Amino acid sequence: MRLLVRGAIVAVLVTGAALAARTAARALAPWRVPADSPAVFLAHGRAPATRTLVVCAGDSITHGVMSADYLGLLRGRLGGDGYEFVNAGINGNLAWNVLQRLDDVVACRPDAVTLLVGSNDVLATQGPPWEPMYRRQQHIPVTPTRSWYVENLREIIDRLLAETGARLAILDLPPLGEDLDSEINGRVGEYNAALREIATEKGIPVLPLHDRLVALLPADGTPPPFEGRRGLMGSAIFRRLVLRRSWDEIAEAHGLALLTDHLHLNDRAAAVVAELIADWLVSPEDALRAPG
Repeated sequence: MRLLVRGAIVAVLVTGAALAARTAARALAPWRVPADSPAVFLAHGRAPATRTLVVCAGDSITHGVMSADYLGLLRGRLGGDGYEFVNAGINGNLAWNVLQRLDDVVACRPDAVTLLVGSNDVLATQGPPWEPMYRRQQHIPVTPTRSWYVENLREIIDRLLAETGARLAILDLPPLGEDLDSEINGRVGEYNAALREIATEKGIPVLPLHDRLVALLPADGTPPPFEGRRGLMGSAIFRRLVLRRSWDEIAEAHGLALLTDHLHLNDRAAAVVAELIADWLVSPEDALRAPG
């Protein structure tokens, strides 16, 4: 009898552990890959009502679980007008990582593609703790530099132009932290200048995310400095998942106006991304050109 009871207890514990593991896996799945990723799209194909398939490629700002979900805003704005959106953003990706995933983007046969990537490339040049983290988590093969970012960005653009018939637009990089005079925002400016130079060369429109966000920052504000530590990201995730705070509330709690943790966007900033992309999508094809 004791053996039967003991066996029943073990069975219950094993079953409970298995259920807990499956529940955790389901909860964590969207943090690894978006629920509307290229793989998911390719499994079911275009929706019958889709007239324009848009793939948004990038990093965590596009992935939309550590940052406010601008793709959700786009669907709310244009989803009823025949637009279908595929989320090709992955947390932590550099331009090199997006390049490795480009086959899936091409396979979707998109009508339009947007690209927002480079913030992690900038952070990876900061040394510890950033570069070791990216080497470990993103498996980057070299020490990141601006020239390596340019090389990867150029190859992404060349492949999209050669292998798809899609319209293509690039968003420039948002600030890293809200102190615009900081060293790291000087570096963001350098990366954005390189991005715009490539876009001009290729005749691709640049959607001015950086300037639009800068225009919304308080003129008399004194934002906390971005000191290169990752603790604020953990705080933002805790406030979001456990305390159920909005992204705007999280930014405010951290003394920021548009960024939740110096890197990711709050709801107000994500609305700017959605507006820029939506306006580009509904504009005539040649209405927006790369800055010359």
